[in-house]
Amino acid sequence: MYHIKNDRRARKSAELICLGLMACLEEKNFDEITVSDIQRASSVSRSTFYRSFDTLPDVLSLLCDQGFEEIFSGSYAPAREMPLKEKVFSYWFEHSRILVELVRIHRTDIFLNSFRKTALGLESLRFLAADPARYDYFVSMIVGVMVGVLVTWVEHGETESREEVRSVIRDEFETISGLGIMG
Repeated sequence: MYHIKNDRRARKSAELICLGLMACLEEKNFDEITVSDIQRASSVSRSTFYRSFDTLPDVLSLLCDQGFEEIFSGSYAPAREMPLKEKVFSYWFEHSRILVELVRIHRTDIFLNSFRKTALGLESLRFLAADPARYDYFVSMIVGVMVGVLVTWVEHGETESREEVRSVIRDEFETISGLGIMG
């Protein structure tokens, strides 16, 4: 779990740690990175790291939360006019390194939990707020599809373009609909 205090210095330290992790990911896979590597890349102390994060995957959790917050708040500039699903896929294609590592370390649960936490504030999902169980099922279904598609894309070596994946998603939903699998 991460626990960033709401003061400028703590937020800046967390930002440096996130940037340090991303720099380390340019050279190594996530499971090869140590806190010492992040220290060197970010110039924060070990105690500062552990003041904000319990484990290294918690940094990925913060990055996912920040990503979904950027998407859902409307501040994700390249996609302001896109439908929500397009924004989500567009953002994660641009930040695919985080996804690659989540898949590699078998922690796509971080992606699910991040989506679940941040999506509840969406106006378009307010109708589900009164029924927490329905919200959980809905989010699990949506994230299951998203994660499944993104995991497959990563497993294929990220060779398909954003447009090709978008086309696959559209075609497969039509196939599912035509087969009557989803109702």
